[in-house]
Amino acid sequence: MRIVIGCKLWGMSTAFRLRRVALIATCSVLLASVIWAQDVTHKIIFTFSYDFRLTPACSRKIKQACVQQFNFYDISAGMAKRVKLGSIPIPPHAKGFVKNISGTSDATLFNPGHHMVAVAAQMPDGSESDLRRCTTIVKIP
Repeated sequence: MRIVIGCKLWGMSTAFRLRRVALIATCSVLLASVIWAQDVTHKIIFTFSYDFRLTPACSRKIKQACVQQFNFYDISAGMAKRVKLGSIPIPPHAKGFVKNISGTSDATLFNPGHHMVAVAAQMPDGSESDLRRCTTIVKIP
């Protein structure tokens, strides 16, 4: 974005010119800070491991007390104000300890800076595992 501010400096006193230049410089700095502080859309790739020996994956045979899917959250503002970023299904034939389960969040507006994100296992009744057990901090440019 380019902004041009026109200014006539002739026919004015030196003190008035200096005040006007200072005002324009201050406005430019404030405008630049507003432009740089805008939210930006990002996707986050989540890669994690899960032990299906503790809670098995849902299947045709197992329909209760099982993992139906994984949900991704931004928990930077606290658990009560968590924001769901997306979800992924259970990997096919998931049994035992499974490494490198991966999924990408939906495109979401993020402020630049550090964000705490988490993954939770969701059960068929909608309940979820403790978000504090699978967290990390990401830096949004």
